[in-house]
Amino acid sequence: MKKLITKKDFILLVVVLGIGVAGFFMMNSAKTGTTAIVKIDGETVAELSLRGEYYEMNFNGVTVSCENGEIFVEDSDCADKVCVRSGKISKAGEGIICAPNRVAIEISGKSKSPLDALTG
Repeated sequence: MKKLITKKDFILLVVVLGIGVAGFFMMNSAKTGTTAIVKIDGETVAELSLRGEYYEMNFNGVTVSCENGEIFVEDSDCADKVCVRSGKISKAGEGIICAPNRVAIEISGKSKSPLDALTG
């Protein structure tokens, strides 16, 4: 009678699971940023600290809020409001763009992740 799982199958399974777990931890190890850079038409107009109390600022019709180390677009006068639905960001390299108002927000700092992007 043949074995359902051989020793080689078991070793392969352990290796594949190990790679999956390592990938998961690498993706979740991105460094939390400390500064958000706000640009309008590609020019930096503000560098906002992500540390400290809640605050709210308006840039070219885009209301940007920060609390608990995360920054997000609370409201915008654009029609589609994709920037509002982008949610909160806090990790280095993350960003939010409001194309109709030409406003971009990016978290500064070095990312620990070796990956630039994922596609699915």
